[in-house]
Amino acid sequence: MSNWMRVREHLRKTYKLEDDEGELVSMVWSFPDDRTQKVVVRTFKAFDRELVEIKSAFAKGAEVEATVLLARNAELPLGTIALSGDVLFVVYNVLLEDLSDADLRLYMTEVATVADTLEKQYGTGDRY
Repeated sequence: MSNWMRVREHLRKTYKLEDDEGELVSMVWSFPDDRTQKVVVRTFKAFDRELVEIKSAFAKGAEVEATVLLARNAELPLGTIALSGDVLFVVYNVLLEDLSDADLRLYMTEVATVADTLEKQYGTGDRY
């Protein structure tokens, strides 16, 4: 994939999108245990390059100790934990020019899986 329009079109054809708002799309990822996880994919610019951000929420910031999250961050196989407003997310950023369809699926799957695992681990239910 080489540009956002192509990424967005691929996502439209492959997934049932919940949101489709120009530079942002989202979908609900389903797991075999009937849990779900909302995955947000958006484009942005940094370092004069186009990037794609993949993120999924898992808890409110006040629900988990910051030091616990920092320690957990070091163990994540992909992505990082971030706080946006009062919501905690698993986030992964990648250069758009290097993004293939297969890699996009892998990153979305892993971000959703890690976020769902953290959501279960910290006992916040299946909110996100």
